[in-house]
Amino acid sequence: MSKKVVLIVLAVVVAIAVSGIIGAEYYTSQSQFCGSCHIMKKHYNQWSKDKHSEKNIKCVDCHYSPGEKMTPHAKFKGLGQLFSYLATKDEIVQKKAKVPDFSCIASKCHPQNDEFLNKKIKFTEKISYVHKSHFEKQIEGQSLHCDTCHQHVSNEKHFEVPKVACYLCHFKNSKFNEGRGKCSSCHEIPDKPLNKIEEGGEPPKKVITHKTLEESKVSCESCHYQIIQGKGGIKKEGCFDCHDYSEEMLKKGDDRKLMHESHVASQEAHCFECHEPIEHRETEFMDVARRNCSVCHPDHHVQQKMLIAGTGGTGMDQDYPIRHFNMKVNCFGCHTKDSADMKGVKVMAGNPDNCAACHTEREKKLVEKWKSDVLDVIEEARELEQEALQAIEGAKGQQSSDKIKKAMAMVAVGQENIKIVVAGGGVHNKKYSVLLLDIAIENFDEAVAELE
Repeated sequence: MSKKVVLIVLAVVVAIAVSGIIGAEYYTSQSQFCGSCHIMKKHYNQWSKDKHSEKNIKCVDCHYSPGEKMTPHAKFKGLGQLFSYLATKDEIVQKKAKVPDFSCIASKCHPQNDEFLNKKIKFTEKISYVHKSHFEKQIEGQSLHCDTCHQHVSNEKHFEVPKVACYLCHFKNSKFNEGRGKCSSCHEIPDKPLNKIEEGGEPPKKVITHKTLEESKVSCESCHYQIIQGKGGIKKEGCFDCHDYSEEMLKKGDDRKLMHESHVASQEAHCFECHEPIEHRETEFMDVARRNCSVCHPDHHVQQKMLIAGTGGTGMDQDYPIRHFNMKVNCFGCHTKDSADMKGVKVMAGNPDNCAACHTEREKKLVEKWKSDVLDVIEEARELEQEALQAIEGAKGQQSSDKIKKAMAMVAVGQENIKIVVAGGGVHNKKYSVLLLDIAIENFDEAVAELE
């Protein structure tokens, strides 16, 4: 065979090979090829209903940065997807796919010019969205990415901006109608009159609108407290869907900066893989406020906890916890009996039978004795409190203001200790209660002596 023939054959082989490579490159770049994998069918079907599909924007146009498709890095990424396809029969992709920001803001897609950044986009019927204000935001020092907001959340859509993601960023760790949770950040304040005029009735003397209420500094919570539900707490158990369980991992979960750096900045997870959602919707308006005890009662059992732990009050040089505290017995160890308070509200009362269950029958009678003993000391302290107050009143104009102030300070100490014992129920720790009351009695006696 002549050299010329060899060169021709070689050229044909090279041409076929190059054509095959180009053809393979073209075929594997099509979204239909991606959809042929069993682990991609759901995503392909979602994409096929998306506006990106309508404009023939392929999978590779988003999941690879511009100019990346022909690089070795892209080829290794493709091989990794191939091995995932061959190695599993799962119906879902295990590893989260990333969409580089450069793919979104490419010149032929959504270039970051003033027109795009400042354009008002109709997010809902009443709310417009502007990209610029969000491109400038950070989470725990980490800049947002396009897919921080444009996520895959529901099975119906391949790519969306879920309202629940907005709620998480705007309402988590934010006071009602303050900061990034301010209502007017998204809503226009209505100026429609709220007064209702009965047929034939007199017109209102003052027209009430949301704007007049805002000007009068009426809190939005007065009427709209119920529309934000949830705290957006961390689901620590979700960490172990991706990571091995360890105490170190649990500790890392408390480092918000590290978590956002590892997941938001690195685009390794979406919000709800870590956070509980926050709801923002209309619901029953009375019960939500009624059930939120902490609004009016920040901690209405704080004195009980003080007594059980043997801390708090004035004049004590050490803690005197009840033995149950050291044994880590909580409230439900004793309070198991259905009862009602003086207003008829259901409460769980202490049940002396529980004492016998842990100790002996003799202990059942001790609870009433402890109550009686503490009550006797409270009555004694109250009598001396009145004597001290009368002494202060009688000393006005007779004693120096310094002496009266000193006596009043002593009385205040005694009153605080009495308050802890009475509010906390002295029975929760008889020994500590009596010690606090003894200090109160001593202060009342010294106050009287100061003014003699």
